[in-house]
Amino acid sequence: MSKRQILEYLLETNTSVSVTQMCVSLLVALVMGLFIYFVYRATYRGTLYSKNFNLTLILIVLITTVVMMIIGTNLALSLGMVGSLSIIRFRTAIKEPRDIAFLFWAVSIGLACGSEFYVAGVLGSVLIAVVLALANLDLYDSVSFLLVVRGQEGALDLDGVQKAIREKTRTARLRMRSRSAGSDEVTFELRLKSKYEHDLVEAVGACAGVQSVNLVSYSGESIG
Repeated sequence: MSKRQILEYLLETNTSVSVTQMCVSLLVALVMGLFIYFVYRATYRGTLYSKNFNLTLILIVLITTVVMMIIGTNLALSLGMVGSLSIIRFRTAIKEPRDIAFLFWAVSIGLACGSEFYVAGVLGSVLIAVVLALANLDLYDSVSFLLVVRGQEGALDLDGVQKAIREKTRTARLRMRSRSAGSDEVTFELRLKSKYEHDLVEAVGACAGVQSVNLVSYSGESIG
C-alpha cells in the first residue's frame, strides 16, 4: 500500500457507532461522572466547597465522551475538532492543584467511555479513589503553620505556651519574640496534622496571660 493510499484511508475511514453503543457509552460515562462527583465531595478538604465545579466534572465526562464518539477513527474529523477546540479560551483560574487532577480525571474517563475502554476507565477510577481515600486519612501528613500568640505585657506565660505547643505538635521552633506597648507577642513555626488545629488553638488560648492566638498556614489560611 502506497503512502497516498494510506493517507486516503486515514482521511476517509470513519467507524459508525450504533445507537445502542452510544447509549451504553453515555450511561457508563454518567455513572463514572457521578462516581467522580462523590469522590470529590467526600475527599474535599479546602475551605470553600464549590458544587458548581463538582457538577462541571460530570459535564466534562459526558462532553468528552460525545466528542470521542463523533471523532471515531476519522483523522480528518479529529484534526478539524482539534482546530475548533483550540479557539476556546478558559478564563477561570484553577487555584488548587488537586482540582486540576480531577479535571484530567474527568477528561480521561470521557476518553475511555467514548473509545469503549470501559475496563480501563473503571479500574483507573477505582485506583485513583483508593489513593485519595488513603491520602485523606492524614496518617503521616503534617502541615507547616505559623502560630502567633499575643498576651499582656509581663503576664504572658511563655513556658505554659511552649508546653501546650509541644503536647499538640510534632516539631515547633520559636521564631520571633517582640514587645510593644502593653503586650508581648511570640511567633512559632510548627508542624502538625490538620485535624489538631483547633485543639492547639484552644490549648494555647487557655494559658495564662494569652489575649489572642492566630494559627496561619503557609497557604494564607487563618485558623483561630
